[in-house]
Amino acid sequence: MTEWQGNIRRASTADAAVVTAILAEAFMQDPVSGWVFPADDHRARVHPAFFGPFVALALRTGEVHLAGDGLGATLWLPTGDGHEAEEGDEFAGMEAAIGAEAMKRFGMLDEMMGARHPSEPHWYLPFIAVHPDHHGKGVGAALLRNKLAELDQAGSAAYLEASSPRNAALYERLGFRRRPVTLDLPDGPSLYPMWRDPA
Repeated sequence: MTEWQGNIRRASTADAAVVTAILAEAFMQDPVSGWVFPADDHRARVHPAFFGPFVALALRTGEVHLAGDGLGATLWLPTGDGHEAEEGDEFAGMEAAIGAEAMKRFGMLDEMMGARHPSEPHWYLPFIAVHPDHHGKGVGAALLRNKLAELDQAGSAAYLEASSPRNAALYERLGFRRRPVTLDLPDGPSLYPMWRDPA
């Protein structure tokens, strides 16, 4: 795979709409998103309202990185070591925006992920997204390498949940290792928790 050579920068609140749009588009075919929002038309309609609060949270308490002029984005949240985020109101209107059934499914997913989340200090990657028009060009790997180089220098670990074995293979190439447990959604896909010690 070729390594994308474009510009990666730290996003600001001015980029929130662009980042939200990238996530909404990129996750349309994601198996976990398909489980939370089973109907394609509903998923397409509510995805921006679903991802918007996560973007706002990461901009407020962590870091959002943007590739090019909207090719891809990562959301990073610092965890542990006094980094527990103060409660914000980012998620206050989510149920009204996405509907009660989707909120119930997301609640199950969130509870499952929370129960397995490591307690050691690390940077958590809840979302990495590359616009579908730019898949296979190395944008995702470049976005990851950008932050991982910084984490290696700082001696910080990283954690994520891969939403498919294919994604897990990409993360393994960048130093992540699968934990001995999968998160299996009822009648749905599995997520693969992965941890990366600093290189």
